[in-house]
Amino acid sequence: MHRSLSVAVCVLLAVGVLQTGIAPVAAQPSERLERVRDELRRERGLRRLEVAVNGSEVTLTGGLDTFWLKSEAIRRALEVDGVETVVSEITLPEGSDRSIIDDVSRAVLNYPYYTVFDYLDGRVENGVVTLIGRVTSERDKRDEVFERVAKVRGVQDVQNQIVQMSPSTADNRLRNSLAQQIFRSIHFQRFASYKNPPFRILVDRSVVTLVGYVQGEIERREMESIARQTFGVLRVQNQLQTMQ
Repeated sequence: MHRSLSVAVCVLLAVGVLQTGIAPVAAQPSERLERVRDELRRERGLRRLEVAVNGSEVTLTGGLDTFWLKSEAIRRALEVDGVETVVSEITLPEGSDRSIIDDVSRAVLNYPYYTVFDYLDGRVENGVVTLIGRVTSERDKRDEVFERVAKVRGVQDVQNQIVQMSPSTADNRLRNSLAQQIFRSIHFQRFASYKNPPFRILVDRSVVTLVGYVQGEIERREMESIARQTFGVLRVQNQLQTMQ
């Protein structure tokens, strides 16, 4: 009995010695550190970042060109097994809100899948862009618009509040029907070939919301009337504003 206890004590001491022996190795660059670095190296723009690991926490330090690269660096680090927290000490170039607004507007308007059935808007304050609006669901427009805006130089952060409307075959049919009737009207014919007309036709669960701008009150009332008379429309919310 006494001899068994002695053996047990020796085993515990041996384990303690082994653990003590590996402690200096842990202070060297760990496998987790190397895996984070490997993930960052996959994106050319992230290779300049410095990486430090403390347990499950990773600290990223350095300068990057865009908020998109910053968000990618954080995302890639968090995907490494065992990483629970990422501390960002990444710096970004700054720009005036006015120039950022202009560049963000161009990025959104040039998005090839932005249609008359989507509505996007936003604001910029101290380099932080807040995106709002609603988009159709045939592709991941919400994240694609985020990416375009996040790549604008000078943007410090992007708050993405864009809502994706519910996928619905009935809604798609309504969109096509509404567009055909609205662009057939003498008041709106000239906008039929526009990539980005000044008004938007939003359809979600058979509820139609009209937003944007029209020339005057006659056009505002006419578009609402067309929407109300379209078969399958449950309700119309007219939020159109007039230019006069």
